[in-house]
Amino acid sequence: MKKNYRWMILLFWITGFSYTGVLAQGAQQIKGKVTSSDGPLPGVSIVVKGTTTGTTTDSYGAYAINVENSNAVLVFSFVGFLSEERSVGGLSVIDISLTEDISTLGEIVVVGYGEVKKADLTGSVVSMNTDQIQRTNKVDAFSALQGQVPGVVIQRADNKPGGGFNMRIRGASTINKNETIDQGGFNPGQNPLFVVDGIFVNDITFLNPGDIERMDVLKDASATAIYGSRGTNGVVIIKTKKGSAGKMSLQYDNYVGVKQAYHLPRIFNGPEFVDFAKDAVVGTHYASGDFAFDRDDVVLSTFLKANEIENINNNKYVDWVDLILKTGVQSNHTLSLSGGSEKTTYAFGLAYTKDDGTLPGEDYQRVNLRGSINSELSKYVTIGYSNYVTLSLRNEGSREQLRSAYRLRPTGDAYDENGDPLFFPLESETFITNPLFEEANATLETKTFNYLANLSVSISPLKNLKFTSNFSPNIGFTRFGEYRGLYSKATSGVLANTRAEVANSNQLSYTWDNILNYNLSVNQIHSLNATFIYSQFLDRYEGYTMQRRNFATDDYSFYNIDAGSVISSAVGGFSKQTLQSFTGRLNYSLLDKYLFTFTGRYDGSSILAKNNKWAFFPSVAFAWKAIDEGFMSSQPIVSDLKVRLSYGETGNTGSGGGLGPLKSQSLFNNSTYTNIGDNPILTAYITGLANQNLTWERNKEVNFGLDFGFLKNRITGSLDIYNRNIEGIIFFRNLPTLTGYSGVFDNIGKQQNKGIELALNTVNIDNGNFKWTTSVNFAKNKNKITELYGNVEREYFSTQGASYVHEVGKPAGSIYSWQFDGIWQADEVDAAQSYGQQPGQVKVKDIDSDGDIDAADRTIIGSPTPKWTGGITSVINYKGIDFSFMVYTSQGATSYSWFHRSHAWDGHAAPARFNGLKTNYWTPDNPSNEWYQPGNSGNYTEALLYKDVSYVKVGYMTLGYLLPEKITDKLKIGSLRIFATVQNPFIFTDYEGWDPENAGRNSWGSAYMSRTYMAGLNVKF
Repeated sequence: MKKNYRWMILLFWITGFSYTGVLAQGAQQIKGKVTSSDGPLPGVSIVVKGTTTGTTTDSYGAYAINVENSNAVLVFSFVGFLSEERSVGGLSVIDISLTEDISTLGEIVVVGYGEVKKADLTGSVVSMNTDQIQRTNKVDAFSALQGQVPGVVIQRADNKPGGGFNMRIRGASTINKNETIDQGGFNPGQNPLFVVDGIFVNDITFLNPGDIERMDVLKDASATAIYGSRGTNGVVIIKTKKGSAGKMSLQYDNYVGVKQAYHLPRIFNGPEFVDFAKDAVVGTHYASGDFAFDRDDVVLSTFLKANEIENINNNKYVDWVDLILKTGVQSNHTLSLSGGSEKTTYAFGLAYTKDDGTLPGEDYQRVNLRGSINSELSKYVTIGYSNYVTLSLRNEGSREQLRSAYRLRPTGDAYDENGDPLFFPLESETFITNPLFEEANATLETKTFNYLANLSVSISPLKNLKFTSNFSPNIGFTRFGEYRGLYSKATSGVLANTRAEVANSNQLSYTWDNILNYNLSVNQIHSLNATFIYSQFLDRYEGYTMQRRNFATDDYSFYNIDAGSVISSAVGGFSKQTLQSFTGRLNYSLLDKYLFTFTGRYDGSSILAKNNKWAFFPSVAFAWKAIDEGFMSSQPIVSDLKVRLSYGETGNTGSGGGLGPLKSQSLFNNSTYTNIGDNPILTAYITGLANQNLTWERNKEVNFGLDFGFLKNRITGSLDIYNRNIEGIIFFRNLPTLTGYSGVFDNIGKQQNKGIELALNTVNIDNGNFKWTTSVNFAKNKNKITELYGNVEREYFSTQGASYVHEVGKPAGSIYSWQFDGIWQADEVDAAQSYGQQPGQVKVKDIDSDGDIDAADRTIIGSPTPKWTGGITSVINYKGIDFSFMVYTSQGATSYSWFHRSHAWDGHAAPARFNGLKTNYWTPDNPSNEWYQPGNSGNYTEALLYKDVSYVKVGYMTLGYLLPEKITDKLKIGSLRIFATVQNPFIFTDYEGWDPENAGRNSWGSAYMSRTYMAGLNVKF
């Protein structure tokens, strides 16, 4: 990553601190003084309403401004204070006293089974409100959150429409041998707990961002302790929009745009491929020690067919990538209705989202329906019901189309002489087929139905005492269908390879919470809030999959699976797990300055061993509102200061490490038939070794926090420093083969995450008509394993060709391979051959300097976890015009690059069999140290497949205009805003593949990044 990219965010932020005033001329001069309860206010903006005429107060709070006539209205505004308006009339002197705006400190934050004022928080919690979410105009909730919260790393796992995300809060909470399967270093089992309107869910891609009122991210163990074992990876609480008393409100939001692929890796064009092919033949000779062979000796016809030679002679080539690219359409329509009386409120919403991909056959459609009603039946009883329903249809297209387009040689023919596509565009190649056939012959379709509901009853039998019972079911049905037709790449025209697969699954879970809450306040000195909870959770899953092959016709797709004459597989599965919890939380405030939170949760899980199912998880937090102390009242700089300190413990049942229902038990499975005499007998065997001592993982975290504000909260922010130690990590430990078992789930080690998080919000300019605000966040996490089982120092494992290690003292899942040391040069023949290599091949470091390259020379060369992450959001408002942008970055991560493995022409059976990435490769005339000679790779190409995947991405840029009231009044509407935005307009990275975010994903099924140009409107009636 180039340094100018890395410091781009810092540059944006530094340029944000400025403040200007405008002085207007007029016929009448008004003078005056602006004060607050603390005395004169310098820098207050005074603007003549409806004009650009304005000024600011001096160091004594005095001002003078010229106005055109006596009908003028002056607007007084200053950061941290409520704005005031005054009519000029016949006055020549207008003095005014501004009142502090405490709305930000009075903001309500959801902390789990309750709410508190932001000023009274003791834990580490970051929030996004509906305006911040709506500003992003994203298709899914994950994207709306990405880059906005310090310490939260969100990774896009799939670039196809409707694709998923992985999320980590403050680093990895456990370890796993499958960390990197298609995830680029992240494991979905370590996602945080998502709570949508009180309902536990595993994913939030089904949500329409336009339906979200706010998202609260609970990060430290004290904040998440109320959720016990469910909150060990952090908690994201999502509240959808609800009704409020008042006139019925109708709102319509929409956007429509076109989507294009961008950051396309550069592969060889026709003439470049011909040169590359010749160099690859020369490389095969170099590999055998023949250094006299050169390009002039190459005869292309020895490995290219006649039609390719003819195309080369006629300068006729095919751009396969351009041939399959298309422009997609992305749109969203959200309709919201809300209102109610003082006793009953209601809200309803309907949304439709469509997102096309940039390749044929890719699209995603989603319908969201939400509704809620809350009614106060009497002084003592309130009931409420809400639901959220999602129907979605996802078509992934072909998993081979993009990969084939990148692999096919440009020297072939896409069409025959009649203009019809050729199934095999290269006469000598039957492995890679024409990608134009994939749309009609490869189907990957997923239909889902999600139903979330919450039924609540609240009873207040006594003053300050309330009992609430919430029952929250979550029902989901998924149908996956796949068909690979005769003319797909997967079947290559072989009838026996045609196949259909159907997978149906349903999942039912529910949470039943019973909450007793008591509030007490004594003489404004003591304040007490006590919460007691009894909770039950059940999760039940069943799924069935059938695959058949050899279809006589493609007409049925996967709908008539019986038409396949060969049953390939038929499997089913069932699982169930339960959790029972007893929780207590006590919030105590002394003088509204000294805040204490005590939480304890007792959890019992069905997954763990019989005698270790229950565990207690305590936490304690303290906050001191230092700004309210007497010694802070006289100083003019610090406007807010709160110190936080917390300690908490949470648990984990090992889902991130691969443990699931029944996996800790010894189970029987059927084996093949065994003959005893003439009688076949079905036997059974034990599939695993039970561990009766398996117990909870336990996270112990200390968090120090500082919330601050300067210059009347012109600058606000928070700083958090944390140290999290994870003990009893659940991991699948290998056993010697002589035991008869491959391994056993066990509590095998310890791990540490420590880091720092900074959030900073600034008001750069605010002079009434013009306002510019900026939000910056930064987070750095350092992870290391502190202990493994027994005296083991390291645990090696590999996933899809990549090598990793869990090593004591090093980050979990560190990349373990040879260290790239350039390319052997022509003047290093003797040195290269001493290692069994030739010039042009990959050189790696001889770590132990023993003159041999072997396993002992492998070392840790990086980690999939970024060293630091950050983001910046900036919003500019001028009268009715608004402009905003968001940039986020991930720095210092290393990933195994599947793109380079698949498309950097390594390991092919013949020279230049496939096209590939255009690299600065070594030749006798180009002594590069970046990439090896084609056809002459050597034995250590793996060292070149681990890439720095640092990046800076611009998430969006939006320009909007809010129509003046005089126009909306004529139109009989409340407000109307129109906007234009571009999503993902730029990326700055040195990574050459499709997307650095998911470089570790298998290239099978990968997709491009996309850029979307869209326009939309927000209307309120």
